[in-house]
Amino acid sequence: MYSHIIFDLDGTLIESLPGIAAALNTALAASKLPTHSIEDVRTFIGDGSLTLCERAAPDQSSETIHVIHETFLAEYPKAWKSGTTVFAGIHEVISELKGMGCTLSILSNKVHEFTTEMADYFFPEKPFDLVLGQREGIAKKPDPSGIHELLGELDKSSSNSILVGDSTIDVITARNAGIKSLAVTWGYHDKSALKAVSPTLTAHKVPQILELLTPTQVPSFRQPA
Repeated sequence: MYSHIIFDLDGTLIESLPGIAAALNTALAASKLPTHSIEDVRTFIGDGSLTLCERAAPDQSSETIHVIHETFLAEYPKAWKSGTTVFAGIHEVISELKGMGCTLSILSNKVHEFTTEMADYFFPEKPFDLVLGQREGIAKKPDPSGIHELLGELDKSSSNSILVGDSTIDVITARNAGIKSLAVTWGYHDKSALKAVSPTLTAHKVPQILELLTPTQVPSFRQPA
């Protein structure tokens, strides 16, 4: 059993794609650039908001990308509440893990302000001992700095910690930090790409998180239909 479980946010705990797409397309339209379908935006997610904008407008100058990014950051606070939900079963999994005495944390490439605000909004019981998003001057995933910071701040060992995420970036981040990884396949990244980077564990349904991380425990909630 792992005593410290680090969660990615977007595509792992929450379905945030609609809100991201709405804010991004508003920013693109404001610069008179083509917008994208939700499925296209799905492929842009994972490396932070600046990279999101670069992928959405690949042929634009750095100055234009800067404008798009600033507009996105201004629009996203208006969009995320109506375009974001918690994946079914996640609240139950978090509650079970917390009840077992696990230390829980979040590490995201989303801007830190949004990461902490969304964690507080969707998880008002505050089950996470530390929440870290992308901050200026701190390298984002797959750099292991965020995990090292979590381990240090929470006084946790790498041998008893695991990163749960939906992207190849999460798996590589865990490997770079010397900890185990659990890839979830209900998020935004291609399943074959996830398999190719060889995560330690893989969950195809939310309740499997408990089954894989705490194999000696019996979950007390039923699997969502």
